Amino acid sequence: MPLPRATSCTDLAINIQLLVSQYGRVNLDETVFRALNQAGSNLALDAVMVSLAILGMTYVLVFAGPVLWWRKHRELGFDVVVLIIISDVVVESLKLLFMRERPGAVLEDVSTLSWGFFTTATSMSFPSGHTSRAFATAVLIAFGTRYSVGASVLAFAVMVGLCRLYLGLHWPSDVLVGALLGVVLAIIMRWIGKRDNAYTRTRARFIKWLRGLDRSGRTGTRGQSS
Repeated sequence: MPLPRATSCTDLAINIQLLVSQYGRVNLDETVFRALNQAGSNLALDAVMVSLAILGMTYVLVFAGPVLWWRKHRELGFDVVVLIIISDVVVESLKLLFMRERPGAVLEDVSTLSWGFFTTATSMSFPSGHTSRAFATAVLIAFGTRYSVGASVLAFAVMVGLCRLYLGLHWPSDVLVGALLGVVLAIIMRWIGKRDNAYTRTRARFIKWLRGLDRSGRTGTRGQSS
């Protein structure tokens, strides 16, 4: 659509805003997407990206909680599970609000894979749930563990975001907003989890209950063996 002739600084500013809204975001999104959407180009890389997509799924990533519990990071493990649930609820709400179609529904010649349900997506595109979950989990873990662990999980989160572009399932802006959303949710969770409030008191009671079950199970096992 042609832009109106600018006759003042105000008109010029309006034209710039129109130009950015009409071309800048869409073209940048598409340009970056085309550059990174390489599904099917390399079998080994395909396998890596599909593996990352699987690891970023809710019912796989949520196992980070039990792993942290086993490593004696009980509060952190509890927070991670709760945070993943919160992230999914927020992301799905935003998807319903924005109703943005995925690249494959808008663009031609999108490179995708047919390796099962984990290489397809049926919900709306914005924001990326995989990326939000991965960054929320990674940032919260980075807050509560040593540097080497934090760096590793943050690198994992970045790779999960990239895999969504590689597999042709998200726009770059979906991934970017998903990452920012995950970071913000992790910071909020960290802030809440370090204070005395209803959440931390509930967490403490739940952890105490789980530890009681663990002790009871161990006692029962020793009794049977003797």
